[in-house]
Amino acid sequence: MKNCKKVNEHGIALITVLALLSTVSILVASAIAVSQYSAAETDTFSSLQRSALEAESAMNRVICLLLADRSRNADRKLGNASETSEERFLADGTIHHVMVGERSVTIQIFDAIAGLDISGRNPSRQLRDKRLEKDNLREQFLAQLADYVDADDLTSPGGMEVPQYRAAGIPVLPRNRPLQFREELFWLPAAEKFYPPAENGILEAVRLIPPEKLRPLSGRPNLYSTPVAVIAEKCILTPEEEDMLRKAFLLWRTKKQPLQENLPASVSSKLEVNFSSRESGVYSISIDTSSEETPGVCLRAAIRLTVGDIYLEYYDFFYF
Repeated sequence: MKNCKKVNEHGIALITVLALLSTVSILVASAIAVSQYSAAETDTFSSLQRSALEAESAMNRVICLLLADRSRNADRKLGNASETSEERFLADGTIHHVMVGERSVTIQIFDAIAGLDISGRNPSRQLRDKRLEKDNLREQFLAQLADYVDADDLTSPGGMEVPQYRAAGIPVLPRNRPLQFREELFWLPAAEKFYPPAENGILEAVRLIPPEKLRPLSGRPNLYSTPVAVIAEKCILTPEEEDMLRKAFLLWRTKKQPLQENLPASVSSKLEVNFSSRESGVYSISIDTSSEETPGVCLRAAIRLTVGDIYLEYYDFFYF
């Protein structure tokens, strides 16, 4: 009986030792995994911090390149193929690559006076789609927008004033004065259905609303900086014409083929009437420091360049 008891005790000791070894192995593996994760997280954070500085450096470099291009080339008409091999920096959406340190940074320059203008007391005038018959949902959205910016408390048919916002659980709307930010459009139901943000999350169909005390961004929208869908809406293009325009822009940005070479005369004339092909002097600059191998940040800034005394007015500056 005594021998059997010793054998059982030896078996329990063996199991206990094996359990302890398994626990220690799991703890060691967990510690290694946590250490590796922390190291990777630190590397990613450091890379993003470094890329933010590189993006700002690239932004300053682009501003210098723009000023240099403007000093050498007084004619700022867009859409003409360059007769020289010199790289031009124009607000036509052309993709540029510059080296900042050891990182290749992607740059695009657009004109900030682009898209639909929803500033002022009557923004809905710019948002009516002439190609469509009256649609109940769209008319409701436009009525909500009109009520949002007007100063009275009268509710338009399908619109929303204080009682409707309170019923929806929103106690601080409407603004009852002109919009301060274009993104306020998304506080209205159905806005995203008609004017969704671009792939980068920016509401590019709508023109930037200047901060207080900065000069307004008024004038005809720039042809090369306005989304194709907005151009098609404003020019009442057919789906086939819109597709041709999209392909024509692609050929311009990749092969520098002028739009007129790939569009019917009827479409070209509509573009000339409704859009400007000259720079306004206010630029929307997009910087992308990311690559397939390295994470990075994107930087977007809207800047007015005044060449006389060379000073800058920043309308927008943000990372995304």
